[in-house]
Amino acid sequence: MLDEADHLLTERVDDTLVVTLNRPARRNALTVALVTALGDVIETAPARAARAIVITGAPPVFCAGGDLTDLSAVADEGALAVSESIYGRFHRLVSAISESPVPVIAAVNGAALGAGLDLAAVCDFRIAASSAQFASSWINVGLVPGMGGAQWLTRLTGGARATELVLTGRTIDAVTAERWNLVHEVAEPHELMARAFELGKQLAALPPVALARSKAALRRTIADGLGQELATLGAVQGTLLTGPEFAERAARFRKGGRAHGTSAK
Repeated sequence: MLDEADHLLTERVDDTLVVTLNRPARRNALTVALVTALGDVIETAPARAARAIVITGAPPVFCAGGDLTDLSAVADEGALAVSESIYGRFHRLVSAISESPVPVIAAVNGAALGAGLDLAAVCDFRIAASSAQFASSWINVGLVPGMGGAQWLTRLTGGARATELVLTGRTIDAVTAERWNLVHEVAEPHELMARAFELGKQLAALPPVALARSKAALRRTIADGLGQELATLGAVQGTLLTGPEFAERAARFRKGGRAHGTSAK
């Protein structure tokens, strides 16, 4: 099924719901509408009897970040509008994945940058193609990791690695990501989805209530600080998106001829 407005593909493979970001011409960049649609799918997956969820991107990338054109339009409406969009839409998606009783697998088939990296990081499992790349590139456009990326990366990779990723915007390959505990495993590109389906099938065969409770137990280790962190990020990002640093970097990216319209984040 293709939603022409939100560019989101959904497909059922046995008990696994596969969700594909389908904006290849824009490098699967996240818009407010796309994030809203993805949140809807995640929230309704249990009612659709899905036992596992796989999120991936239309080739050749997973997600290159937030859509620069879309975010700039929101920024023109002022800091309050930005904060509401981030906290109400982007952060709703973070919470939906975190709180879903269904395990969520990120099948990272290409670049996962900025918001794309945050999206992968909040998932329960991350399987990367050997060709995948990862960067917390928000800093390059004068922003902070707006979907809780600093918190996710610190817990996944440790403080030293997270500091390097967040403050420098360094790009790492899939092998490095696995060594840093950012991804669970690396697969050859042609085997990535088969491996994701295999994991989904394995999870779907487990007792669903126990699986949901076990995921909740894992998530409780970060739940206390997550809400406050997201609320703070909404306010901070609202200020940054309407500030001069983002405006200057956004203009630079547009002038550079990035036809796909995404930011470096």
